[in-house]
Amino acid sequence: MATLTVPSQPAYLIVCRQALIGAVADLAITDDQLDDLKLLLSEACSNAIVHGYDNDPDGVIEIEFRTSPYEIEVAVSDNGRGFPGGRLPDQPGFGLSLLRELSTRHRIDPQRPEGGARISFARSINR
Repeated sequence: MATLTVPSQPAYLIVCRQALIGAVADLAITDDQLDDLKLLLSEACSNAIVHGYDNDPDGVIEIEFRTSPYEIEVAVSDNGRGFPGGRLPDQPGFGLSLLRELSTRHRIDPQRPEGGARISFARSINR
């Protein structure tokens, strides 16, 4: 497992994507799979910046990468306000729709006890 903590600023999204590339460097992952993972990671981090922190650059985003020969799992956590009412929206936005479409499995904790939200997603690695 590898962990990365970055400020809640859009300029750090590239750092997050580069960390993902490093996390999967030794895996037999296709370019399409990596592109899907980068898109999901970018959406999760952007949601934390925009919705969790209301674009406040003083927040932090923590990203965890877990890999196995058959799967990569990514978790994005923030300490912001969480989802309104601690619930997922009835109509998912673009990022949540992508999560359902592009991940093998996912989990959303809309309001963590310590504050903020956590989105995790996994993608099987086709060999």
